[in-house]
Amino acid sequence: MQTQTALSIADRTLPYFRQGLNAHSCREAAKIILQATNAAAIAITDRERVLAHIGAGSDHHIPEQRIVTRLTRNVLEQGRILKARTKEEIHCSRPDCALQSAIVLPLRVHQKTVGTLKLYFTEASQMDLVEQELAEGLSRLFSTQLELAAAEQQSKLLQDAEIKALQAQVHPHFLFNAINTISALCRTDPDKARKLLLQLGVFFRSNLQGARHTLIPLHKELEHVEAYISLEKARFPGKYSVDFRIEPSLGEVMVPPFTLQPLVENAVRHAFAGRKEGLITIRAYRERDRMVLITEDNGNGIPADVVGRLGKQAVESKEGTGTALVNIGKRIEELYGGEAVFRVESERDAGTKVFISLPLSQESGRGLHVESVHCG
Repeated sequence: MQTQTALSIADRTLPYFRQGLNAHSCREAAKIILQATNAAAIAITDRERVLAHIGAGSDHHIPEQRIVTRLTRNVLEQGRILKARTKEEIHCSRPDCALQSAIVLPLRVHQKTVGTLKLYFTEASQMDLVEQELAEGLSRLFSTQLELAAAEQQSKLLQDAEIKALQAQVHPHFLFNAINTISALCRTDPDKARKLLLQLGVFFRSNLQGARHTLIPLHKELEHVEAYISLEKARFPGKYSVDFRIEPSLGEVMVPPFTLQPLVENAVRHAFAGRKEGLITIRAYRERDRMVLITEDNGNGIPADVVGRLGKQAVESKEGTGTALVNIGKRIEELYGGEAVFRVESERDAGTKVFISLPLSQESGRGLHVESVHCG
């Protein structure tokens, strides 16, 4: 019965502890634990402060205050369970405190004590062996939940870092080149200069919006692409053409930001070196319960010894590092897992195709299927 109780508590507190140790998550978790145990009060702390105290003694055991009881500090320092069977052992400074006994358990993440869970009782007899074993089980379960929270936070930080890395890949001279182009057009074609200024605003606004959101509508990602291409075509008239073949019903489907624009930029910067003109085709279409995105160019292609590693690791070569492909692949993996496909196909002197297949439902498993194919 106590095992069932512990698992029930762990299941109900999971949404809160996965947020990490903060005042809101700990307060809600403490309420659940108090209802499900014989404790008179529940308190949760991090290493410095009381984050929550629910039940008896809440008139002076106030959240957000620094930890004052010696018992709690000993648990934080020693990283082991400690019990107080008398009021004096709790070391509360209030003589009228109703709390007479306590069990204080460490909350651990990766072998480091990050906080404590405290079960208080108004009578020492209430802290029997069954309650102690229940508390110890909860301590282990909550520690596991906090490790999950830490892992998810690291994952989020990794995604943020990858997005910022993609932003940083905007060519250092891109802004200056765009401004120089617009400056020259101010005299010869003011209307076109004005339109390009608007596109420059769209481009950098898309950069900022992409860094703030995990998913954006497909039409927003296409706006980013169109703004970039407009500026590049103004610098090199007639060198690039882009063919959009987008199924209209997919415009509002959510996709990771910086999915298509870096692929188009890769083609502009690397695929057409030494060529007078090039064609980039962007396609989006529905295939049963999936959306397929394809970015294809008719450029120089990628050597066979390089294409096999693209999307999986950075590749040092005179054409570039392939970091954009790695970052796109990692972010898709985090979001869609095994439900997504990210594939690079290339044939020397015939061009490169990047194939992305995403589930139209956001429900996903784990483990991205990444392929690189050399044709011919």
